[in-house]
Amino acid sequence: MINIAIIEDEKKEQELLKEFFKKLSENLNEKIALKVFNNGKEFLFNLEFGIFDLVLMDIELSSDINGIEVSEKLREIDSEVVLVFMTNLSQYAIEGYKVKAVDYIVKPISYYDFSNRMTSIFNNINTKKVQKVLIQSNGVKVVLLVKDIFFVEVLNHSLIYHTKNGDFMCRGSLNSSEKELRDYHFSLCNSCFLVNLAYVESVDGYNAIVHGEKLLISHPKRKKFLIDLSGYLGQ
Repeated sequence: MINIAIIEDEKKEQELLKEFFKKLSENLNEKIALKVFNNGKEFLFNLEFGIFDLVLMDIELSSDINGIEVSEKLREIDSEVVLVFMTNLSQYAIEGYKVKAVDYIVKPISYYDFSNRMTSIFNNINTKKVQKVLIQSNGVKVVLLVKDIFFVEVLNHSLIYHTKNGDFMCRGSLNSSEKELRDYHFSLCNSCFLVNLAYVESVDGYNAIVHGEKLLISHPKRKKFLIDLSGYLGQ
């Protein structure tokens, strides 16, 4: 799934882009989720790090904040998202490089040009896409990078994500977290801890050292945990 934000104040252009993305989704067999914003303020109000993979920004927005200014604020919040400009005048697109725009599309937009550019961008997104987990912690939506999670701990009816950026607690079950992370080299060492195998430093009997923390390996989980660890290490 590729999550895309379109910031465009012309209804005709909005409908054209929706039609183009629908056709592209069918041609590439790629799932696409579109969110259309009429102006920059609306987009920024709803913006959080990591929720979009691609942002298509109209430079000449008719509101009191133009596409360049919106993009500058975007980069303060999300430095990773792929940014593409849409403009009537190609010389304006030079401004895009200041905010790390990867491309620009000159209006009027043809499907042929759109398809070629988006196909290339989609390939790069799918190749480089950072895996993320979205949780609700203390009433705030938090995006965690999977690679930054050391292990997940269940405590009563809450989960604690131990990460490079600290600990984050949310409601949930370890079973649901395991399903979400099973494709990213996570394994249960017991019924309370789901471990990122990349951070296992050593195993001694029924203890695993995970990023400096000693975690108990239960007897029922030990065999599978060691198999998963060996598979991750390629042994």
